[in-house]
Amino acid sequence: MTVDAADPRACPTCGDPLTFEILDDERFLVVWSCVNCGVIRTTEPL
Repeated sequence: MTVDAADPRACPTCGDPLTFEILDDERFLVVWSCVNCGVIRTTEPL
């Protein structure tokens, strides 16, 4: 039995591809956004 994981590069709301922008390369802060519905996520390592 296999389970397909959700694609982390797809918008969780509409499924469109997310675009990313690096805000701070020293802290590895990245912003992921959806052009279609406007969802914005940030990722930063602890």
